Amino acid sequence: MPIINQSEIARKLKVSRATVSKALKGDSDISDEMKQRVRDLADKLNYIPHYHARGLHSRKSMTIGVVVPDISNSFFSYAVDGIMDVAVRSGYHIILAVSREKSEIEKKNILNLLSMRVDGLLIAVSKESPDIQIYQKVKISDVPLIFFDRVLEGQGSGFVGIDDRGAAKKLIDFVIRCGYRNIGHLAGSSLVRIGRDRLSGYLDSLRDHGLPVRREWIVEGGFERKDGISGFEKIWMGRDKPEVVFAANDQIALGAYDAIREKGLKIPDDIGVVAFGHHDFAKIPSPCMTIINVDPYDLGLQAMEMMLQCIRGEKGCEKKVLIDSEIEIGESLKVPGKPEPHA
Repeated sequence: MPIINQSEIARKLKVSRATVSKALKGDSDISDEMKQRVRDLADKLNYIPHYHARGLHSRKSMTIGVVVPDISNSFFSYAVDGIMDVAVRSGYHIILAVSREKSEIEKKNILNLLSMRVDGLLIAVSKESPDIQIYQKVKISDVPLIFFDRVLEGQGSGFVGIDDRGAAKKLIDFVIRCGYRNIGHLAGSSLVRIGRDRLSGYLDSLRDHGLPVRREWIVEGGFERKDGISGFEKIWMGRDKPEVVFAANDQIALGAYDAIREKGLKIPDDIGVVAFGHHDFAKIPSPCMTIINVDPYDLGLQAMEMMLQCIRGEKGCEKKVLIDSEIEIGESLKVPGKPEPHA
């Protein structure tokens, strides 16, 4: 059956297309009887609204483009949930694209979304060096752009994320208070701000406590599970071994768990593991993990709320919002006497 439009409904009811349009929108100047007749016929004919046509009068598509590096990463899945909940309440739809941590795919995603005339872009950048020109094209197109979790600095755009450096330092401070002195780091990519900042926070904590920086215990990689596997294996090859490893994100941490089990080691008896993560993720591995807990749902929610402010022309489109992060103690770390996370 071909797709039915409003003109076809109007012809069958012998009314104007404007009457059908108003009836479907529930306008008060259309009688309840006519509204019901239009809706009944629309249902019978399997009418599907022309989504983009609805926004022609306002020059809005009522869609927001969202680009994430990896949808299999639960952090981004939860963040997208937060984005979608705010979008739906506000009458917007989401078009989701995944860069798979590739700059070229990220560029193509952005171009495709711009061609769809989205009203705004919410982006968490990939780990590869970004194509600056595509972001200049976004700016010239006058499409609001908000970064979340991962930001490309110097673009004059809003950002919702966390204080990665401060959060990393908070977590390593806690690890040291638990009695650990030999701490390795499975770092993310230094091409991404979160990778650099989380490494900096780790180094800040070691230096503040007068602990040596063992460069052989710092392995830079990506943000995927396989990076955790290869990173841990590299650290464990050395003569001296750390007592605990700090993973830059949850996927790296899961990879570390895989590698640790493969070597017949036990967590936390032989090696402790801590990571950036979120509450639901921390319960997945066994033993459950000690993390610096960041709420990705709240991050996505606030990013979408900032986007709506930009679309409405309100102030604050270039502001930086950092959400809170707290330590959540699991069983992947020996915690003698349960020291307070914020002591």
